[in-house]
Amino acid sequence: MFMTDNLIAKTVLKNKYWIVEASGSKVGTIQAVDDNSGFVYVYNERREKFKTIKRLSKVYNVIFENSTASRDKQQKLHEVHGYPASVKPWNMLWDVKHQFPVFTKTSKSKSFFCAGFYIIQFNHSWAKSYCPKFITLNRYEFQGPFKTKTEMLDALKAAE
Repeated sequence: MFMTDNLIAKTVLKNKYWIVEASGSKVGTIQAVDDNSGFVYVYNERREKFKTIKRLSKVYNVIFENSTASRDKQQKLHEVHGYPASVKPWNMLWDVKHQFPVFTKTSKSKSFFCAGFYIIQFNHSWAKSYCPKFITLNRYEFQGPFKTKTEMLDALKAAE
């Protein structure tokens, strides 16, 4: 299965149901059992029951997206030229003209994303962005890339 890949569990129903993704693609689901006797991990037409989420997470290296610690761990896992990326990057490039790292989310994707944190100006106000699409940065004024969320928030305060 995906023993070496980091799987990301995205909450659909808090503490009840999650969608599991690997490199941005859905690979399974996690469901709480109604009688509170554990959790079921469904993948590749298989069902595996675990007594605790912690055990399931340890066995399959699942990161639950809703916690801050998990997001920090996930961000550290993927980098493009030293900048954090939201998923495992493919086709990593450095845009010389704009001076930022660019990548695709899959090997066959034609949509490029920019690694790192940015602030983008939409309709005279600044918005935070993490790994925005390349086309968005071409269309709007922006500042970045920043390697950390803190750097981005400092730039946002200065821009407002």
